[in-house]
Amino acid sequence: MPQHFLFVAIGGGGHIFPTLGLVSELVARGHRVTYVTTEQFAENVQAAGARFAPYKSVFDDITLPEVVAHEDSETFSRMLFLDENLAMLRAAEEHLAGDVPDVVAYEIFPIIAGRLLAAKWGRPALCFVGGPCSNEHYNLWQELVDTQGHRPWADNDTFRTAVEELMAEYGLGGSVADIFREPEAYTVASIPRSYQARGETFDDRFHFVGPIFHGKRRRGEWQPPADGRPLLLVSLGDDFNDQPDFFRTCARSFAGTRWHVVMATGRTDLAELGELPDNVEAHPWISFVEVLPHTTAFLMQGSVGATMDAMYHGVPLLIFSEFAAEAGPTATRALELGLGYEMSRETFDSGGLPDLVERLVADPGVRERVDRMRTDTRTAGGAVAAADGVEAYLRRVAG
Repeated sequence: MPQHFLFVAIGGGGHIFPTLGLVSELVARGHRVTYVTTEQFAENVQAAGARFAPYKSVFDDITLPEVVAHEDSETFSRMLFLDENLAMLRAAEEHLAGDVPDVVAYEIFPIIAGRLLAAKWGRPALCFVGGPCSNEHYNLWQELVDTQGHRPWADNDTFRTAVEELMAEYGLGGSVADIFREPEAYTVASIPRSYQARGETFDDRFHFVGPIFHGKRRRGEWQPPADGRPLLLVSLGDDFNDQPDFFRTCARSFAGTRWHVVMATGRTDLAELGELPDNVEAHPWISFVEVLPHTTAFLMQGSVGATMDAMYHGVPLLIFSEFAAEAGPTATRALELGLGYEMSRETFDSGGLPDLVERLVADPGVRERVDRMRTDTRTAGGAVAAADGVEAYLRRVAG
C-alpha cells in the first residue's frame, strides 16, 4: 500500500544527498514523499520526485566556526542545535497541516524534531544515518562531545530543561538522555557494516546499505586533465574551509611535480590564493561524483560522506582534520581501518606533503584495504536494499 513519507534533513549536502537515492526509489515504488529542508536544495529534492517543503535555517546567520569559537560553546551550540530542530519541526507542522504523513523519516541531525513529530502524530518513525550509528556498545553522540570537550547532552541544564518541556508538550516519553542513547526502531545507514565501529554488535534494527547515490545529483562542467597525470583532490568539507593559507601551501607544494591538483576551496576567496601553478586548479565547489573516478589520492578532513564517496571509487585518503573537530570520530575510524594516512601539521608546514602522497599511493597494504572497502560499499545494497528494508519494517509495524 502506498505511504506518505515525511523526510526531514538539515540543509547540508552531506546530510541530504545520501537520502535522495532512497527518496527516488520510494517514489518509483508509488510512495509519496514530502521533504523538509532548506531552499538551496529545492531542485535536488524535486529531481528525486519529492514535494519540497522549505524551512529557514538558523545557520543562515551564523557559521559553524563561529559557534565553536563562542565563549560557552557547549550551551550555545546545543541551543542552536535545538533551534534548528525547532525550525524544521515548525515547518513540517505548517506544510503538512491537513496532510499528516504515514511515516516520519528523519536524518540524524533533526533527531529531536523527528521524534517529536512521530509522537505528536502517532506515526512510525525511521532514522536515516549518513555515517556511523549508535547503540548500546558504541555512541557517536558521545564520541562527538568527547572530541569537543563537552559534557553529555543531557548534562547541560539549559538544553535539558528546554527539551524536557518540548517532550511534555508533544507527548514524547522517556528522558532527554534517551534521545541520544536509545536507537530508533529502524535505522538505515549509508555505510557498509564493515565501516561501522563495533559493527558486529548492531542488530536488525539497523540496516547498513552502503553509500546511496542519486542519478540526478547536481553535476558541473569539470573535465579531467588530458595529459594523464595522477590527480590529487583536496577538500576541507562544507564548514571549516575558509583557509587560504592551507590552499596556497597545497598549491605551491605541488608546483613542478607530476601531480595534477584539484582543490575544492569552499568559502576561501580564490583571489587570496594568488596565481596558481599550471598543474593546480581551484573551485569554490566541485562535484566529487565527477572528479573521484579520475582521482589517485584524496586529501580531506575525514568526514564520512566524503570517505564513502572515495571508497566507492577506490581512492586512498590523506586525512588532515585539524580544522574540523566534528570529523574526528569518522577520521579516526578511517585510519583504524587503514584506508589512508594521517597528515600532521609538521609534515604540511615543512613541505612534506608531496612525498607523503607518493608514499600513500605506493603502499600495497592501503591499496588492498581500500579495494576491500570499495567492494563492501558497492555490494551493500544501496537504494534498492534501503527501500526494501523500509517497506519490510512498515509491514512489521502494521502487524
